[in-house]
Amino acid sequence: MSQASTSSANSKVRCSCGNYAVVRTVRNGPDVGTKFYGCPKWPHTTCQLFVPVDDKSVVEDLQLKLMEKDTTIAELEMHLKFNENRLEELVKKNKDLAEEVDNLKTEMWEQKMGSIQSQTNLKHLSMGLFVALIAVFLYCKI
Repeated sequence: MSQASTSSANSKVRCSCGNYAVVRTVRNGPDVGTKFYGCPKWPHTTCQLFVPVDDKSVVEDLQLKLMEKDTTIAELEMHLKFNENRLEELVKKNKDLAEEVDNLKTEMWEQKMGSIQSQTNLKHLSMGLFVALIAVFLYCKI
C-alpha cells in the first residue's frame, strides 16, 4: 500500500512516536483514495499508525476551521475600525494642538513686542524726567 501525506497535522490523533498524525491517502490496493491518519515520519519509522478518517468529521473539522477563520477576520476588521477611529481622533487632536501652539506663539510675540514698547516708553519717560530735573535745577540757579 503506497501512501502520500499532506502538510496538515491533526491535533486529535497521535501516533505511538508521540507525534501528531497527518492525513494520508491510500494510493494502491483495494482501498485506493481512502484517507487515514498516519505517522508524519512514515516511511522512516516503525510506527504503523493507520486510523481511517471519517469524511463527516473531516467536513465538520473544516467547517469549524472556516468558522474560526471567519471569527478571526471579524475580530481583525473590528480592530481595524477601532484603530482607524483612534487615528482620526489623534489626527484631529494633533491639528488642534498645532493651532494652539500657533496661537501661543502669536501671543508670546505680541507680549514680547509689548515689553519692547514698554521699555522704549520707560526710556523716553526717564529721559523726560532727566531733562525736567535739569530744567528745574537750572531754573533754581538763576
